[in-house]
Amino acid sequence: MKNHLDGIIVEGERVGIFLLGMSEEVLLESLVQPYESEKRHGCTVYLTRSMSFFVDERTKKVNQICMFKGFKGKFLTQYGIGSDLLEVDPNPENWHVDWEASCYASARHKGIIFGLEEEAIMNEVEPNKNFPIGWICIAPPSKYEEHEE
Repeated sequence: MKNHLDGIIVEGERVGIFLLGMSEEVLLESLVQPYESEKRHGCTVYLTRSMSFFVDERTKKVNQICMFKGFKGKFLTQYGIGSDLLEVDPNPENWHVDWEASCYASARHKGIIFGLEEEAIMNEVEPNKNFPIGWICIAPPSKYEEHEE
C-alpha cells in the first residue's frame, strides 16, 4: 500500500486513497500508521502524526481531512505544507480570510482551506508578504461556504 503521507490532494474530494464520504470502517481499514481517536462535537476525529480525519457521528462517513507538518502530498501537483498561499492563487483579491477560524480560502478552489505555519501572522492577503502554509483541510465545498460572508 502506498504511504498515505504523500497522497495527491484534490479539493472537495480526496487525499490520496482517502475519500470524503468514505465510511468509518473503510477509513480504519486503510490507515497504515498508528492513530488515536477523540470525540468532538458531532464527530469522531482520527489523528495520525500528519493527518486527521473527521467522521460525522450520525452518518459515520468522513466529512473533513486535514494535513499537517510532515505530510508530503501536494495540491495541484506542486503546492503543499511549506508552500506560499500566493503560489496557489497569486491574486490577493481571490482570497477570503476567516479570522475566527484562522484560515484562508480561495474563490478559485472550492472545498479546500489553508492555515499558516504557527509562527506566521494572519494578515489580509497582499503581494510581497509571506503566507507559508502550515496546514491544509479539505471538505465538501458547501461545508466551507457556510462560513463565508
